[in-house]
Amino acid sequence: DTFPIGIDPAPFERALDSSAVKDKIIDLQRRFDGKKVLLGIDRLDYVKGIPHKLKALEYFLGNYPAWRGKVVLVQIAVPSRTEVAGYQKLRANVHRLVSRINGTFGTLEYVPIHYLDQSMKFPELCALYYRADSMVVTSLRDGMNLVSFEYLACQTSKNAKGVLVLSEFAGAAQALGAGALLVNPYNVAEVARAIDESLNMPASEREERFEYLDKHIHGHTAQEWAEQYVGSLRHARQTSSYDAGPFSELSLAATLPVQQVVASYKACERSAGQRLLIFGLLGTLIDYESFASLQPPPQWVRRNLAALAASPHNTLVVLSGRERALLNEWLGDLPIWLVAENGLWIRPPPGWESGGGGG
Repeated sequence: DTFPIGIDPAPFERALDSSAVKDKIIDLQRRFDGKKVLLGIDRLDYVKGIPHKLKALEYFLGNYPAWRGKVVLVQIAVPSRTEVAGYQKLRANVHRLVSRINGTFGTLEYVPIHYLDQSMKFPELCALYYRADSMVVTSLRDGMNLVSFEYLACQTSKNAKGVLVLSEFAGAAQALGAGALLVNPYNVAEVARAIDESLNMPASEREERFEYLDKHIHGHTAQEWAEQYVGSLRHARQTSSYDAGPFSELSLAATLPVQQVVASYKACERSAGQRLLIFGLLGTLIDYESFASLQPPPQWVRRNLAALAASPHNTLVVLSGRERALLNEWLGDLPIWLVAENGLWIRPPPGWESGGGGG
């Protein structure tokens, strides 16, 4: 069974009745009077696709000139792993894109992108959710993306409902796809068309789509998820037996036969054979504590990997579920294969395509 998680919409709906949020909404209405507001709220991370969103907006403003001066993107980029060089480069790249787009399409009276490198307080967040005409999510690879749910919770009491433009690679796409405009974030023209469609969508279609989305977020809350999940665990405990059935023959993994592995390794070299050595990053090359605190592999691990890679008989592969930028920063200078993001990104050894080294 699968149990897609949700949110508790009630705190967002209650917040909209508070004087603090109402004041913020009035301020936003004045600031963006006469303009359509696109909203993006993402962690500043490679998988969130912020550069893809910005390039799609650039394409939109370039190919839908009627919207120039009439639409703004408010992009909140919550800082993430600021000490990692790869993320510093991502931040710099995003800043360059924002400057380029604002410089190309902006005027003294009009700034297309309002970009903030910071997290938001809850009242400000709810006010932004309420004011936005469309929420744009362009994740390249994501979990559920509960920001989409939060946006919808803050649109419930609004007369002119907002539209959700949602990446098909976000987990929420399976739950909310029937009411959202699904896009491939790598296709900037497609995202631009979806933005245009969201801004031009008739009120009746907005209502119809929102009705489906609203029903889902109120029917699949965090509380509902917890009850279903715990209930399923209890049912499995009561009805399953590991002494019979498909699990009865399972046993603990055998200890690695070190002597046999070493003998095979040496025999391969004597016979001029080739060896494929695959190492998982977590638990093999680095312990969990170091992994969680973003400490790179120790120097002795790097030296051993380099020594193994130096043999013409060896091809080395390091696998990880972490981001490509992090793996490339830690091990990118070694002549080995790197596989990041659980296989989504593969990098051969430097010089491999031109026939040099790396196995």
